[in-house]
Amino acid sequence: MPRALTAVRTGAAADADALTAIFLAARAGMTYLPALHTDAETRWWMEHVVLGGSRVLVATSDGQPAGFAAIGPGTLKHLYVRPDAQRAGLGSALLEAAQATEPSLVLHVFAQNAAAIRLYRRHGFAVTGGSDGSGNEEGLPDLEMTWRP
Repeated sequence: MPRALTAVRTGAAADADALTAIFLAARAGMTYLPALHTDAETRWWMEHVVLGGSRVLVATSDGQPAGFAAIGPGTLKHLYVRPDAQRAGLGSALLEAAQATEPSLVLHVFAQNAAAIRLYRRHGFAVTGGSDGSGNEEGLPDLEMTWRP
């Protein structure tokens, strides 16, 4: 388990490898997710789509990236924390940093991701919709959650 949250900072292209590793490790623990992309494809996506098209916040623990959030206007696109750093406050720190700069946030979370749903509820998100999975590439049911201060 990480010793301490060091900081939440803005992500940069140089973080692509570390954020890809966090993303892959976190999703590996979600055994209900289908494997859709190679690690190389995921690395390209992280650099060019996530870091290239979102505002990315990086939570560091002991000076190393341990989690990240990707934010678009009014949307929390992604929030992932390294499995060995989960339940240490990094997800909360990332959410609070996002909430501090956005007037409201909408996100989609897999309906099976009970831990994430609990985290979002603790931070004031409420379920405002859902789908059968036809709108995401994994094809899994999801919930829409919204936060308004």
